[in-house]
Amino acid sequence: MCVAQAESASMNTRSGNEFTMSVSSYLYEEPSVGMSTKGDKFGVNHVGTVVLEGDWFIKDDIRFVNGSVDYVGSGYKAGAPDWYAEVRGLLGRDIQFSNSVISPYIGFGYRYLFNDLRGYSSSGAIGYRRESNYLYIPLGVTHRSNLDGTAVLATTLEFDKLISGKQISKLSDLIGYAGYSDIQDVNNAQTSGSGFRADVMYEMDDWAFGPFLNLWWIGKSDAVFRSVIRYGTSKGYFFSEPQNNTTEFGMKMRFKF
Repeated sequence: MCVAQAESASMNTRSGNEFTMSVSSYLYEEPSVGMSTKGDKFGVNHVGTVVLEGDWFIKDDIRFVNGSVDYVGSGYKAGAPDWYAEVRGLLGRDIQFSNSVISPYIGFGYRYLFNDLRGYSSSGAIGYRRESNYLYIPLGVTHRSNLDGTAVLATTLEFDKLISGKQISKLSDLIGYAGYSDIQDVNNAQTSGSGFRADVMYEMDDWAFGPFLNLWWIGKSDAVFRSVIRYGTSKGYFFSEPQNNTTEFGMKMRFKF
């Protein structure tokens, strides 16, 4: 009986800090225009957890992922800088079962992405910088089961609901190239979208490792009108962001301290 209680306690959420390193493959696609960027990423992640009374817990979650991507679309361009950062706050509760613990949680998240395609592609197309800003609500659950008295298998599934998004296209980067003398940056609003996350972690007392998968789907944005002066002639255009998909999968190792 005492052994069973100790095992159950080891599966509970614990107060403390966690540092995670990850390596992953990253793919961003805009299917309607045949554009994609793909590359390998390295990430770091810090999670601070405080356990409250009644098996409740709160977490702060900060992640930074960096790398470079190869662009395919209007030509080809290799090694473009590409990174993202996320900040999340989570509230959850452990629910005890005979041989496992289930921990549902909800929270609020902010995701920022930066991509730099300035310069020319292989076809002579001119690139520019892009910034994505997403506010979303994460809703997930972690299931922990004891493997052999010393290790725990933790499986997490999460659904992310986009609240609002803003895409900033730095079209002013085009000025001075191919006859562009005046063009303003564009801010597009994105209102529909969702994400999904999953990971399976083999956990020991102070370290863990396992695979993970992150997915995002963002719907088409609104359209914004801008006047463009090129080769001395002014024309007006509507700019919008197409629907896009993001797939990231890899391995991560976590240390608790």
